Amino acid sequence: MKKQIEPLWQGYFKKKDPELRNRLMQKYLGVVHYVVSKLFKSIPSYVERDDLVNIGVIGLGEALDRFNPYFGIKFETYAIPRVKGAIIDELRKQDWIPRSLRSKSNQIRRVVEDLEQVYRGEVASQQVAQHLGISETEYQHWQSQVNRTNLVSLDKPNQNFDEHNLYDVVEDETNVNALAEMEDEEMKKILVKVIKKLPEKARLAITLYYFEHLTFKEIGKILNVSESRISQIHSETTERMRKMILQELNV
Repeated sequence: MKKQIEPLWQGYFKKKDPELRNRLMQKYLGVVHYVVSKLFKSIPSYVERDDLVNIGVIGLGEALDRFNPYFGIKFETYAIPRVKGAIIDELRKQDWIPRSLRSKSNQIRRVVEDLEQVYRGEVASQQVAQHLGISETEYQHWQSQVNRTNLVSLDKPNQNFDEHNLYDVVEDETNVNALAEMEDEEMKKILVKVIKKLPEKARLAITLYYFEHLTFKEIGKILNVSESRISQIHSETTERMRKMILQELNV
């Protein structure tokens, strides 16, 4: 059965009427506040919440202009990553990530890459901490800090996609592109294949976070580990998945 499109969306999609756009902006303003609430917990104290809301509203407007209601997905699902991307891009422009955290991130990345080559697979946090010359507790604290700054720009050109940004990769603004659909299906298959190869705990954590939308704290209670440990698992697993996907794509 074909999905029924809300009249408000039908009218705006066909006419791009400013009045209808304003009504949609008011209707979905809660999406901006939802994203800001999630981000506000992990950004520097000097960043004003109202500033994030203002940036998020701009991202919401861009999402409204790009969204095709006939694609069969909820607008909220489509808009949330775009609002988040707009806010993150602005924070990146302000370069709020301290040099010390950039240094920690680079140290962790280099050590993990070296150890993965030596052991041909996933390495334990104890091994990484030992090679960094710090305790495992301190390493988990590093991971927690770094994870909060592990931001991805949706607008930034990506060399893995011929310098197109991620918006261009995941959507077609005007019509259904058969080739894009085939590529999307292929990427889904690769993602499922990669997830199945993950260790059980990492696979469950990723599933609960991205598909069930649980917080690190909630996932930690389910897996009977600390919130910082889930943060560490998330950071390590997403980086590992990125490498596995690139291998599948022969990049």
